[in-house]
Amino acid sequence: MAMRVNEHTAKNQYAAYALGAGRAERDGEYGKAAELWRRAANAPCNASKQRWAQRRAAFCENAHIKGWRAHGDECQTV
Repeated sequence: MAMRVNEHTAKNQYAAYALGAGRAERDGEYGKAAELWRRAANAPCNASKQRWAQRRAAFCENAHIKGWRAHGDECQTV
């Protein structure tokens, strides 16, 4: 059973930032996701989670620079 985390009331800062970052990635907001992953990496967490957040931040920053969009954007009508 998956545990749902509300990032607005979470006492775990890492989980709150990571949840928001994942949502931003799914929405194609890679610049916002990169910032949230950086905040997650700086929040109290273990070394493994910190490395993961740093790598996701770098990935999202690259996607933002390259202008990637959310999957499905190319099918929207103009």
